[in-house]
Amino acid sequence: MRSVSRAEERRRGGSGPGLRAELSATLALAAPLAAGNLAQMAMSVTTTVMVGRLGGMPLAAVGLGGMLYFTGGIMLQGVLFAVSPLAAHALGAGDRGGAGRIAGAGLALAMMLALPFTAALAMVDHVLQALGYDAALAAEIGRYLRAAVWGVPAFLSYAVLRSVLAALSHTRSIMTVHVLCLAGHAVLSWALIFGHLGAPVLGVTGSGYASAATQWLTLGGLGLCVLLMPGLRGLHLLRAAFAASRNEIGRILRLGVPIGGMRGIETGLFMTTGVLMGLLGASALAAHQLVLNCAGVTFMVPLGLANAATVRVALQLGADRAAAARRAGFLALALGIAFMSATAIVLWTVPGAIIGLYINASDPANRAIVATARRLFALAALFQVFDGVQVIAAGALRGHKDAMVPLLLATIGYWGVGFAGGWLLAFPLGYGAVGLWWGLALGLAAVAVLLTLRLNWIAQPSTDMVAAVALH
Repeated sequence: MRSVSRAEERRRGGSGPGLRAELSATLALAAPLAAGNLAQMAMSVTTTVMVGRLGGMPLAAVGLGGMLYFTGGIMLQGVLFAVSPLAAHALGAGDRGGAGRIAGAGLALAMMLALPFTAALAMVDHVLQALGYDAALAAEIGRYLRAAVWGVPAFLSYAVLRSVLAALSHTRSIMTVHVLCLAGHAVLSWALIFGHLGAPVLGVTGSGYASAATQWLTLGGLGLCVLLMPGLRGLHLLRAAFAASRNEIGRILRLGVPIGGMRGIETGLFMTTGVLMGLLGASALAAHQLVLNCAGVTFMVPLGLANAATVRVALQLGADRAAAARRAGFLALALGIAFMSATAIVLWTVPGAIIGLYINASDPANRAIVATARRLFALAALFQVFDGVQVIAAGALRGHKDAMVPLLLATIGYWGVGFAGGWLLAFPLGYGAVGLWWGLALGLAAVAVLLTLRLNWIAQPSTDMVAAVALH
């Protein structure tokens, strides 16, 4: 009788919250997540400002070392973020035990992934020297990374606890922990880099230790939330981690590997664009970093909406409400389009004021940077909406447990359209920095369109395919 009623509910389009209730639920999830994302970005800015006082080589070492850490770590975190839709599906179906088992398996997998990643980071300086890097710079990068790697287990485990808390709609605790740890990170960096509060002067190494300590503080904060909140203690995450089964780990890997791959190809496109930008000169690279940093700040809001879309879609599908899942996904898209349209207007109309926040725009030495940055801000305004749409559509598709096809579509869009188009415009056709950013805009637009079409197809509540996905 239960299976008949579920089939009938899907045929009618499902029940679930109305539009106003869905809007409230989505914003309640997304706003704290976006604030937490911004706090994480502020930590990076804090590190950059403090290390910058040590000179050019330390800043370059932490910048490149941090980029390598982030690129690899973000892919591995992407694998572990599969815990969010899987746990939300279980919760939507009323299976809290299943959600706890998935989370425990995620923690076990995080420890498995931490060891090879730590070993790889510890060897980076040797690889860079073999590639021809300056020995002094490679050594600085090595010192930073060998200190920072102490935080790798916490960095990966954090992704699991964050996913669990998001699936349970406890995103305010995530925001609170990040805001508190931002202050802790600033104090630790100040003390360990410059030798305050009785600490030795450690410079670049101190920055790495401060980063590692912050990762453990963040994990500890989220762990306390899980232990102290009455509704969460029953998940028994540590017990589930030690009893993790191959089946649960396999479920995470099947969904998570494509998610991590998709995050990697997107991050890789921007990283490669930065490398190519360096071939065009210091002014072009500086303008690129300036505008990209600003665009990264605005991106934190649709990123939060994407995480919320994953949870809301998965919860509705877990409860067999396909139409409600479709509504949740497209409502998050509408919110992202509205926000990114507003930021596009700002970037288009006041680029000079934004540039002035970063550099002295009246200094003749910065004239080339300002001129290039103005052109890049126009393109950043152009791709704001596409950037928001692609990440939110990907998040909604994760709620449908759909990751492999989006990975293929993103590969085509980012590299087949974005990278190829940017390289062609920048070098053979001679458009330089503007050509590379046209490539980014075209790549993001292609992925946004492809993923939205995929979401529209897979979220049709009247198809048998959606019923199968919801019950997978």
